[in-house]
Amino acid sequence: MNKEMQFFNWVIVVALMVGLLAGVSWAEYPDRPITLIGIWGAGGSSDMSSRALVIFAEKKLGQPFVITYKPGAAGSLGVGAVAAAKPDGYTIGAVTFSPLTTSPHMFDVPYNPLTDFQYIMGYGKYMYGACVRADSPFKTLKDLIDYAKANPGKIKYSHAGNATPNNFGMIYLAKATGVKWEGIVYKTAPEYTAACLGGHVDVVSPNPIDVVQYIKAGRLRLLVSFCDNRWEWVPEVPTALELGYNINLVSWYALGAPKGVPKPIMEKLRTVFTEAVKDAEFLEIMKRFYAPVVFRTGDEFKKLVEEGYRENEKMIFELGLHKSQKK
Repeated sequence: MNKEMQFFNWVIVVALMVGLLAGVSWAEYPDRPITLIGIWGAGGSSDMSSRALVIFAEKKLGQPFVITYKPGAAGSLGVGAVAAAKPDGYTIGAVTFSPLTTSPHMFDVPYNPLTDFQYIMGYGKYMYGACVRADSPFKTLKDLIDYAKANPGKIKYSHAGNATPNNFGMIYLAKATGVKWEGIVYKTAPEYTAACLGGHVDVVSPNPIDVVQYIKAGRLRLLVSFCDNRWEWVPEVPTALELGYNINLVSWYALGAPKGVPKPIMEKLRTVFTEAVKDAEFLEIMKRFYAPVVFRTGDEFKKLVEEGYRENEKMIFELGLHKSQKK
């Protein structure tokens, strides 16, 4: 056998050994706990819904999930941590729509949503609206707008971040009506909800999970839905579209991983979490959290991100909030 043939055979043997060892590693995945990065802090809708998912995933994968929180910068700190993680399948994260499709246009972020992630799946739809305390003099959205017109800058509202749809609903409403009010940023949903409950702000722009229990308890009042449909839990309150304002906020819950996770591991994660979305216990938990379940495969969610990235860039330019427009 000549030297060239010996070398060729050696290369084949090494390649086969590497493939077999990799196959064993993938087959054994996971053999230790998996970290899930929460990007909005504990207690909010993203946190609660992802916790519901991992309850099911833990049973299927046989390993616990360790949830760590990296809130801040409208979710971009946490999403950046997901992108920077080792791509071995042992770190995944909540990668919701706004830090993927709006934040990159408003300020510099340490990731590219179009190239730095592998998306596991999308699993729910965010809802948005505006609430006041139940003892507020504002009984309707018109009451709030009329007061804001007569008292420029006096109304304050709490929200999750400048690059979040929670904020954009109020910005669009101000632009449509000519009013001026001030947005106050809080890192987590419990914080921005408590700010309204405690009277520190006049309005909160929340998700249903943050406020429905307080609405039912008679402590908060919903004035408007910023989505294309009414909140099913408060069906008497109209949408902004119904009231004549062209406001329809779209955003999604999702899970993702850093780019480069081996295909067999990604397939296992996608299979397990796809099953989780269909689990009766998960669906019941989501119902209790007032979060509509809307499933999208990883590839489908990637397409949503690509579309939303382009559409939101245009929206942010129209609002004068693009980072290139800042002095």
